[in-house]
Amino acid sequence: MARVIVGTAGHIDHGKSTLVRALTGTDPDRLPEEKKRGITIDLGYAFFGDVAAIIDVPGHEKLIRNMVAGAATIDFALLVIAADDGVMPQTTEHLQILRLLGVQRGAIVLTKCDAVEAEWLDLVEDQVRTAVQATFLESSPIFRVDSLSGRGIDDLRERLTQMLVALPARSAHGVFRLPIDRIFVIKGRGSVVTGTILSGSIQKDTRLAVLPGGFDVRVKRLETQGAEAEQLHAGQRAALNLMGDTDSLERGRTLTIPGALLSSPRVKVAIELIASVEPLKDRQRVRFLVGTQEVIGRVQILERPDPALLYANLLLEEETVAVWGDHFVLRRYSPLETLGGGRVLEPAAARLRARDLADEIAFARALNTPSVHDALFAFLRYRARAGIPVSALAASFGTTAADVLRLCAKIPNAKAIQIGEFLILDSRVKELQSEVQARLSALHRKSPESRGFSRAEVKSGNLGDLPDTILDHVMQSMIAEGSVVQEGPLLREPERRILLTPAQQELNSLVLSELRKAAFAPPSSTVIAETLRRTRPEVEKSLVLLERLGHCRRLGLDLFFETQSFDNAVEIVRAALQSSPELTVAEASRLLTSSRKYVVPFLEYLDNKGITQREGNVRIRGRSFA
Repeated sequence: MARVIVGTAGHIDHGKSTLVRALTGTDPDRLPEEKKRGITIDLGYAFFGDVAAIIDVPGHEKLIRNMVAGAATIDFALLVIAADDGVMPQTTEHLQILRLLGVQRGAIVLTKCDAVEAEWLDLVEDQVRTAVQATFLESSPIFRVDSLSGRGIDDLRERLTQMLVALPARSAHGVFRLPIDRIFVIKGRGSVVTGTILSGSIQKDTRLAVLPGGFDVRVKRLETQGAEAEQLHAGQRAALNLMGDTDSLERGRTLTIPGALLSSPRVKVAIELIASVEPLKDRQRVRFLVGTQEVIGRVQILERPDPALLYANLLLEEETVAVWGDHFVLRRYSPLETLGGGRVLEPAAARLRARDLADEIAFARALNTPSVHDALFAFLRYRARAGIPVSALAASFGTTAADVLRLCAKIPNAKAIQIGEFLILDSRVKELQSEVQARLSALHRKSPESRGFSRAEVKSGNLGDLPDTILDHVMQSMIAEGSVVQEGPLLREPERRILLTPAQQELNSLVLSELRKAAFAPPSSTVIAETLRRTRPEVEKSLVLLERLGHCRRLGLDLFFETQSFDNAVEIVRAALQSSPELTVAEASRLLTSSRKYVVPFLEYLDNKGITQREGNVRIRGRSFA
């Protein structure tokens, strides 16, 4: 089955459709109006045996939108020029569009050769050679044919077959992607869409997403070259009979696997401008033609490195679907004129903030490369400072998560690591380690009396946007290296200890003495403050510090026990349950020389630790008693 797409190009009435009919036996003009007026209005299709599918495009200047929708997916161009006219305005514009769309192979066909003298043909051929200088057609063969008489058609067919079978097949990598270029309804079957499969493959009964829009459909039947197929691949023309929400289908939408691609109203691009047009202005309104879609938007210029190139974000009035490296055409909003074209750099660009302009320019420059490895590295460098989901990176490149991981493993001079669902550069992890270290140092300076800091305290500040998965990896790696110490839920620098002023040490000693004297009936912070003639906040701070230093145990908001008294109480309860199978609150109060106010929260603490277990109004040995 044909897996090469050939596209015609050229001025109106230069014989493109007649040439396709002569080569294939199929009339690509299908609309009644086309047949009546003798001009191509919309895209036409024919198959060149099992070698290629041919897309015939309209040549009229007002139908450039339709021409781009057809030319956007071709592998090989046939530039058609009538011998009696020579190079005309749309010849030049179509040639520019083909170049901007990244077409790299093709041939030139002079049609209507029976209508002119041989000397004139030589002059036209010289004119054509001049017109295609410095383009992908510069060294391409020129064929002289007359489609009506058949002159030169057999030779063209033979030579064209040789050139097409020698073309490399499209890569099998990537997710299924088909920009819709035609929609119709077949009675008894329902909606059918056609298009060229840009990447991946498709089988019957597959569920697909329609983007933009996000609604789902299911493939009921597949066809190519008029025959039913079980599976179709990248590079093939496909007709898909769809079931589901088909009322919203239209040219310009893309069929793909659900969740595989992004649609966005903002696209970062590199624009190559045509030398003959006026320079683009910032915020100028334009028409963005990508795939089979045309969207109106404005140009937000990032940088203009030279008169023929600029980097920009396109702010579109509708969402569009693209992947890194897709080619596009840019036209003036009004009057209609092709301004240039280029490559998609970031299919779902972030909103531009003034403080980020320098980084966004550097990012755009780095993305404007033919190397997918370099482009992936750029995404990891500029968009993965807090990690980037593998799925988002895959969607930006129109490929699978497995392919992204495989490609990232081959990025030269850089190491990308996977942490959960995220990818991040190893060098960035080291930067984050330094940021965590700096954050801990700042916290220690601010609270030198603290024994350590919670994960939430460390994450606040510059690390606030970091996903928990990434932060946990960074912290665990630092703990493993010994640059951070974890004690329970708290984190600290290895050399840090609680530093107390002499005055604080003196107050702590006095407060601890009051707790020790009271044994298992400790006074509240208010009572201690009155006794020591200090303020309550001073005493509360001292109690917290004593608890952090391990000199007391805290069981409630204002309930602190001196550690030795607390530990003695635990042993008294253990001894009681060794000699008796159960213990009441009253018995525990008697043994501890205390009251229910202190004994009840103490026993509840022992319950939580598993040392005791409550059964009704008594305690028995818990699971951790031994």
